[in-house]
Amino acid sequence: MIYVDKDDAKMIRTWKNRFRQSIQLRLTGYFILILIPLVVISTFSNHRSRTILKNQIGDRTQSAMQSVVHYVDLTMQGVYELTTVLANNYDINRRFEYAGKVLTPQSILDFQWIDQQIAAISSVNRMAPKASLFHYDSGILLSTTGYQKEQNPEQLEWVKQAIEADGKITLFFPEENRYNANHMIDPIYNENVMVVMRRMSLLNPERNKNIVILPLSKDYFVSQLRRLLPSSRAEAFLFTQDGKLIATTTSSTATPPSWPDEGKDLIAAHLPGYPERMLMVRVTSQDSGWKLVMVQPEKDILQESHTLQGWTYLIIAVSVLISLWISWIVYSGISKPMKKMVAAMKEMRRGQLDTQIIHRREDEFGYVMDTFNHLASAQRHLIEDVYEKQILLTKTEFKLLQSQINPHFLYNTLDSIYSAAVLSDADDVGEMVINLSKFLRYSLGKGKEHYTVSETFNHLTYYIKVQQRRFDFEVTYRMGEGTEDILLLKLLLQPLVENAILHGLERKHGGRALEISAVNDGEWFVAEVKDNGVGMAPDRLQYIQQQLDGISMMNLDLSAGRDRMDAELYGLRNVKSRLKLHYGEKADLVIDSDELEGTRIRLYIPRVECGSIRYMEGDGA
Repeated sequence: MIYVDKDDAKMIRTWKNRFRQSIQLRLTGYFILILIPLVVISTFSNHRSRTILKNQIGDRTQSAMQSVVHYVDLTMQGVYELTTVLANNYDINRRFEYAGKVLTPQSILDFQWIDQQIAAISSVNRMAPKASLFHYDSGILLSTTGYQKEQNPEQLEWVKQAIEADGKITLFFPEENRYNANHMIDPIYNENVMVVMRRMSLLNPERNKNIVILPLSKDYFVSQLRRLLPSSRAEAFLFTQDGKLIATTTSSTATPPSWPDEGKDLIAAHLPGYPERMLMVRVTSQDSGWKLVMVQPEKDILQESHTLQGWTYLIIAVSVLISLWISWIVYSGISKPMKKMVAAMKEMRRGQLDTQIIHRREDEFGYVMDTFNHLASAQRHLIEDVYEKQILLTKTEFKLLQSQINPHFLYNTLDSIYSAAVLSDADDVGEMVINLSKFLRYSLGKGKEHYTVSETFNHLTYYIKVQQRRFDFEVTYRMGEGTEDILLLKLLLQPLVENAILHGLERKHGGRALEISAVNDGEWFVAEVKDNGVGMAPDRLQYIQQQLDGISMMNLDLSAGRDRMDAELYGLRNVKSRLKLHYGEKADLVIDSDELEGTRIRLYIPRVECGSIRYMEGDGA
C-alpha cells in the first residue's frame, strides 16, 4: 500500500481541480502529451547513439591496447630468454661454484671475467642494459656498474623471493630508493625499475642460490602506454597477473582505480578520486595474464555527440514553446470568450443585473455574447418592474401596519390607566395620560418618518414611564460618542422595548432592569435593547432565529394578513423586514437569550446607510 503525505495529497487535489476547471491548462497538457512520443524517441535515439559510439570507441581502444600488450609480451619474452641464457651459462656457473665465502685472487679474476660477459650479453638487449648476477655465498652483486657487497644476504627480501621461486621467473618491485657506498643508486632498490629474477643452474637439480637479476626501467613501459592515450586527461595502468602495478602514465604515487565489475572489460562509471564520469577499458594478455587498463573522461569520448545532444534538446524545447504558443492561440480564440461569459454569468448570480459583456467579435461567440447582453437587459427590466411593485405594496402595508399598531397600543394603555386609577391617586393617572399623549403625538406624527437617536430615546421614555406605572423596573440609557444625531426609522426600537417589558420583565419577580444603548462600532451603528427578564427557552430561541433568518430583501415578511397569534415574533419580523427594506441587505437583527437570565436584541445598521437612507418614504397620508 502506498501512503501519501497530507500536504502532497492536498497539492494533488489542487492541481486536479485546476486541470478540471481550466480549459487552457487542459489544452496545454494535451499538446504536451502529443510531444511526449517525440521527446521519448529523441531521447532514446540520443542515448542509443551514445551507447553505440562508446562501444565502437571501446572496441577500437581495446584493439590498440591489445597490440601494446602483445608488444610488451614479446619484450618480456626476450628478457626471460636473456635470464635463461645467463642462468644456464656453463662458464659463469662453474666460476661461481669455485668461489667461496672468502674470495681468492682467482675468484676475483673470475668475477672480472663474469662482469665482462654480463656487459657483452647486456649490450645486445636494450631492455636490460644493467644486468646483474648475485653470488650468494660471498654476497657479491656483480653488475655492469661495478661490484657491491651485500651483508646478510639471507635477510634480503628480494633474495628470499628469488630462492622461494626455485628457478622460476619472479618479479620484484622496490618500494624505496637505496644508495651504495659510492653514493650511487642501488641497482636493486630503485623505485623506477621492475626487477626480473631467477636462480641460476636451471639444469642442475641441486642448484645453488646464485641469482640472475635484470632491472627493467619503468620508463620503457610508460613510453608504450603514452602512445595509447587519446587525450591529455586519459590515464593508463599496467598490472601484473596478481594485480601489482607495473607502470602508469600518471603520478607514481597515485592510487590506481579498482575495477568495478570483473565480468566486463568496458565500463562507464563514477570512480573515487575522479570528479566526473569515466570510461574504463581493460585488456588482459592471453600469455602473461598482465592487464592493461585505460581510464578516460566519458565527456571527452562523447564530445562529438554533445552537439547532436544539444540540437536534440533544442528541438524539444522549441517544440514545447510552440505547443504553449498554439495552446495560447486556441485559448484566446475559444476559451477566453467562454471565460468572459462564465464571469458575466457569475456576476448575474451575485445580483449584478446590469452586467454586460464588452466585445468586438463577429463570429459565433459574438452572437452568443450579444444574446446574453439582450437577455440580461430584459431580465433586469423585468426584475426592476416586479421589485418596484413589491416595494410599493410593502410601503402600503407599512402604512396599514402603523395604523394598526397605534390603536393596539392605545387599548393596552387604557387598560393600564384603568389599573393605575384603581390602585393609585389621581395624580398618577394624570402623569400617565400626559406621557400617553406625548407618545401618541410622536407615533401619529405626519410627514416625518425618521428621528435622531436622541429624539428616539426621548420618545421611548414616554412609553416606558407609562409601563413603569404598571410595575416597577429600572431603565438605563446609553448613547455612544457621535450617535446622538444619527437618523433612525420611526418606531424601529419601540417594538423591541415593548417585547422586553411585556415578555421579559413583567414575568420576573423583583430586580427588573432594562438597558437601551446606541454605539458606533467601526463601520456599523449598533442599537441594543437588553433586559434581565425571564429570557427564552433554547428551543423557543432557536425557532425565533430560524424564522428571522428567512427574511431578506427578496423575501420580506410584512403581509398584513399574516397570522398574528404570536405577537412577540410578529414584532421582531416587522422590525427586521423594515431594517432590510430601508437600510439594505447588510442590515440585520441579532437576538440572544438565556433562560431566566434575560434577552438582548441588537440592530446592526451600516453607518453609510444612516446618513443616506436607501429608500426614503414620501410624505405619509
